[in-house]
Amino acid sequence: MGRGSSLKDLYAFIEEYTGPAGGEVFKVLSKSTKELLDEDIVKKTGIDEQEVRRVLYELHNIGLVTYKKMRNPNDNRYIYYWRVDATRINHVLLKRKKAVLEKLKERLQYEESNSFFVCPVDGVRLTYDEALENDFRCPRCGSELVTDDNSETIEKLRKIISELEEEIKREEELIKHS
Repeated sequence: MGRGSSLKDLYAFIEEYTGPAGGEVFKVLSKSTKELLDEDIVKKTGIDEQEVRRVLYELHNIGLVTYKKMRNPNDNRYIYYWRVDATRINHVLLKRKKAVLEKLKERLQYEESNSFFVCPVDGVRLTYDEALENDFRCPRCGSELVTDDNSETIEKLRKIISELEEEIKREEELIKHS
């Protein structure tokens, strides 16, 4: 995976976690060569100050940004200088990928350990037990349910899991050697 695709993955993760404002705030911080005050970020993004602060705290909570707290010499209030915590980005993304891997493994286990039935009319998919409870009739339209062959889904999940495991292994090696 190249640097461009991992950066795209990072922005997608940030937007998923914090909303679209998070992506904008992170882009401004990542392109800056110096630490920025939250008011600088507001000016550069045009995003409401409260929203910028909310995003900064969320990004801090997941370890992507850090701050330096200082007293403002003019009024003695605290001011915060924000920057991207580049050393933690790979760890945060790796942790996220491992969480996704676990979800995929759970889904694979669910697909492998159940038989499914599907409604040919509206696509409702039920496990064997659910189909049995509904007398093998669709709970929406009443049509007779047919057996759903999930072998293609199982194979796709296995392939995705295998690729993700390899990607995680490569990234763990890179982190170890950096």
